[in-house]
Amino acid sequence: MEENERREGVLKQHFALYAKKPSMKDCFVTVFIFMICTIIGLLFQKLHFTDTNIVTIYILGVLITSILTDGYLCSIAGSFLSVVLFCFFLTEPRMSFQTYAVGYPVTFAIMLVCSVLAGTLSAKLKMHARIYSQLAFRTQVLFDTDRLLQKARSSKEMLRVTCTQLVRLLNRDIVAYIVEEGKLSQGQVFYKNKEETDQQFLIPEEQKIARWVYENNKRAGVGTNYFKNAKCLYLAIRIGDHVYGVIGIPANKDVFDSVEYSILLSVVNECALAMENLRNAIEKEKNAVLAKNEQLRADLLRAISHDLRTPLCSISGNADMLLNNGACLDSKTKQQIYVDIYDDSEWLIGVVENLLSITRLNDGRLKFKFTDQLLDEVIAESLRHISRKHDEYTIVTKCEELILVRMDVRLIIQVLVNLIDNAIKYTPKGSKICIRGMKCNGKAQICVEDNGPGIADEMKPYIFEMFYTGKSTIADSQRSLGLGLSLCQSIIEAHDGRLLLTDNTPRGCIFTFTLPLSEVTLNE
Repeated sequence: MEENERREGVLKQHFALYAKKPSMKDCFVTVFIFMICTIIGLLFQKLHFTDTNIVTIYILGVLITSILTDGYLCSIAGSFLSVVLFCFFLTEPRMSFQTYAVGYPVTFAIMLVCSVLAGTLSAKLKMHARIYSQLAFRTQVLFDTDRLLQKARSSKEMLRVTCTQLVRLLNRDIVAYIVEEGKLSQGQVFYKNKEETDQQFLIPEEQKIARWVYENNKRAGVGTNYFKNAKCLYLAIRIGDHVYGVIGIPANKDVFDSVEYSILLSVVNECALAMENLRNAIEKEKNAVLAKNEQLRADLLRAISHDLRTPLCSISGNADMLLNNGACLDSKTKQQIYVDIYDDSEWLIGVVENLLSITRLNDGRLKFKFTDQLLDEVIAESLRHISRKHDEYTIVTKCEELILVRMDVRLIIQVLVNLIDNAIKYTPKGSKICIRGMKCNGKAQICVEDNGPGIADEMKPYIFEMFYTGKSTIADSQRSLGLGLSLCQSIIEAHDGRLLLTDNTPRGCIFTFTLPLSEVTLNE
């Protein structure tokens, strides 16, 4: 139904076009064609061709006229002209409108009817071909607009696509305003001729009208009840009461026909829908981030309340035992209590350090102090800060000499301590832990290897997520907030490096990270 109305509107538009006064060029073409037809008719008479052949030439001339000229008038005028020329030049007596033959008046009448019908039908076919070509072009533009809007990733890009397509569709300059931070922008003109730089559509009076359209969510300008003397027709890009921008189409007194206006509204509404979808996607992403942050806070509080209580209770209980029953305890028992208090305190200090670092990283308050450091010295320093339990493990370092690395040494030591402590925590006593340092592909590569039970494949995708602790059968492994690996990854990425997990052979796992080499050259 809508398509039929559109076609009817296009037909009315083209009928008005075809009924208008022909141009001088069309008149000249018509006269020239029938001069040629008359010359050919005279030649046919010399060759003793019948009048039927000559009439056919004139009908052909009418068809050619309808093809080469715009409108019906030239083909109809050509039909009458063909009869006049045939009667005047090609019937006896010549150079006269009289005729000796009795049947010639009938011939003239039939010739006129055939010429008019042929010319009219040919003009109609030409008109319909133009109509369907224009409809196909407009349909293609609408399809391209939809496709390009789907690819656009910002409101500005969507507005640019819409205006470019409207320039292509309407063959007019387009003025565009976009809403930024609750205010209408200064506006931009998209010209049909790229060489143009005329700013007449951005004068203060026109911008005032665009601002009125934005504030009142109504159309204004040419052809409306508001600001009729404007240079443009202004339409709001809106969904409901939310306005995303304003589009101005220069019209002067040339008001749009119903077809152009409906297509214009379709394109503007399509742009508004795309902007609405983008807005919803951004809101959805923001809500997802807020939900994730809330979940992280909840996990953090739950982890702190559950996991920190255990070592605090242990420290409190051991201290109470020493205060109230210290005299009754032997030296070996006291020594074990001291060790337990120290271990729990060290664990608490490590957790607090990780929490502080994670918070500063997320808030952007962590200041990096990059210096050039020898890698083997940094690894040796990190071994001095690891758990007292490392005596029960075999820890080996294999580092190439004189590898100078650009790093924040305090944070990299924290990464190494976390990785080595994890290896101690999740591997049985007596396991071997190896720290390797080497140059690889223009970067420093550090590996922390162990020969423990390894990490299950289903756990690997989540191993770097905050608060993820996985499952382990190693004793006391449940005492972990799951912050270490997430913190390590954030620190390494801040150094433009990568932290990777791979399987060790025959068993165990390898944590590998890279750091940039220093540009300073060491001379041995």
